Amino acid sequence: MINLAQVIEDTQSLIRIDSQNPGIQEAACGQWVGNRLADMGLDVKTESVDGARKNLLVTIPGESDAPRLVLLGHLDTVPIGEGWSVPPLGAEIKNDLIYGRGSCDMKGGVAVSLGLVEALVKRKAGMRGDLVFVATVDEEAPDMAGAQHLVHSGFFRPDDQVLALEPTGTRLRIAQMGLRWLSVKVTGKMAHAGRAHLGIDSAHVMARIIDQLKQYIEALPHEDEILGKARFTCGLLQAGVATNVVPPNATASFDVRIVPPMDISDVIPTVSSIAEGVLKDFPGASFGIEPLGAPRPPVRASDDSPIVSKLRQAYLSETGSKLEHGGADGHEAYTDSSMVAALTKSKSCTVFGPGSTDKAHTADEFVPIKDLDLVSRVLWKTATDW
Repeated sequence: MINLAQVIEDTQSLIRIDSQNPGIQEAACGQWVGNRLADMGLDVKTESVDGARKNLLVTIPGESDAPRLVLLGHLDTVPIGEGWSVPPLGAEIKNDLIYGRGSCDMKGGVAVSLGLVEALVKRKAGMRGDLVFVATVDEEAPDMAGAQHLVHSGFFRPDDQVLALEPTGTRLRIAQMGLRWLSVKVTGKMAHAGRAHLGIDSAHVMARIIDQLKQYIEALPHEDEILGKARFTCGLLQAGVATNVVPPNATASFDVRIVPPMDISDVIPTVSSIAEGVLKDFPGASFGIEPLGAPRPPVRASDDSPIVSKLRQAYLSETGSKLEHGGADGHEAYTDSSMVAALTKSKSCTVFGPGSTDKAHTADEFVPIKDLDLVSRVLWKTATDW
């Protein structure tokens, strides 16, 4: 069995290591995980992703040629931010909740993965297929460089069963919305506000684009049974140089989420078409669009894939209840598992892990100890019945 006390201790140790991205990043966290695995007597391999940034990999050989179970756990966290009522790197336990940045996204999940590896080592018997644990870098960044490197290096096999222990509220996240981030710039013409008719108000142009794009996306007829409808957010908007000056430039960051049967390659042409329509009313203005990070198409695991079937069986065995499934479950960010599914076209990539999806990336982030316990029991059952 996975040792829950050790999982709790490891979760706390990981939280206390600052691994913000962007910023300090995850090197110290990776070193700690590498040492922890080496102390189990395992051969830890590293793969350079971007300079000093390295994925860590460890394999426990299986007893047959059954498909591998690949556990993905990222080492970086989002920035700490403001508004905390507890020390964000303190790993305090209150009311059976472990607090701290990354507690649920996803240092608790990494700790559970370490717990499974250690339990299998102590049992001195592997699964039928190999167990591979990969601690990845850069998951919280637009390019998800750690997961991309794994795919492009040829690491994955066609029959790999991939699981990320990201926070899902102990539900099975079987589907994921597509995501495209864009940087949009509108160029107008500067003029004195007292002679505004001589200028071109880039902020006005951008506001029109945002409004029309939001209306367009909200009116789309596509609605997935799990993921719902497409969504659009303008997350950042900047314009102007002074209150009494017509703003010559406006920039914005767009977050576009799509659902099947929409195609991720259609997002930029759609935004471009709407912008071109708006600019017809503003002669002399221009716009440009640049993608931010990698395109992330919608993905969904197959209901009859081994990883999904075995997680459901294990959950039922441990709890007596069916494992509820959903899509993004309120936490819309792509995971390493999603990126692997997108790049390999695999239908055997899913997400199941400890922690409230509503608390990820917030101040006073926490992971419930009961979630660590449940996920540990389900994962152990899954692995030993593999």
